[in-house]
Amino acid sequence: MKTLLVVSDSHENVSRMYYAAEKTKPDVIIHLGDHISDAYDLQRQYPEPVYYMVKGNCDDYPSEESEMLLDIDGISIFITHGHRYKVKNGLSLLRYGALEKGAILALYGHTHQALIEETHDLWLMNPGQTEKHNNKESASFGIVTIDDGTFACNIEYLPTQFTNNSK
Repeated sequence: MKTLLVVSDSHENVSRMYYAAEKTKPDVIIHLGDHISDAYDLQRQYPEPVYYMVKGNCDDYPSEESEMLLDIDGISIFITHGHRYKVKNGLSLLRYGALEKGAILALYGHTHQALIEETHDLWLMNPGQTEKHNNKESASFGIVTIDDGTFACNIEYLPTQFTNNSK
């Protein structure tokens, strides 16, 4: 069994990602953009998992990919921040892009809203944001569990005791 921690839109809240990593003890950490530098900070302190990260619209990393297709234990996973697929206007472009690449799970961020949805032959998951943006949305992260060729997606919400944006 493999556990994947999925985070997005951390916006300099490394302490919240560290909390999620300590809680889940993941085999893989996926950062879906907007401050992927936070994922590098997390990796320095928590180096054991395998890391995958894509850049978001707030990231200036020319050498980083904006999307990837992963195969983790036989599960084809498409990861992207989502802004290039205009996910704030709907998920049709993302669905089409992920299915075209052969994915059965698409992970994306950008909207800051946690979501798990199955449509046709594709699961979509947005882990939400690890930053509590303007106190409007709850901070959250995603967990994907892969076991014997199947997977399950869950959203977990971070405790409200996080009151600052310090690293």
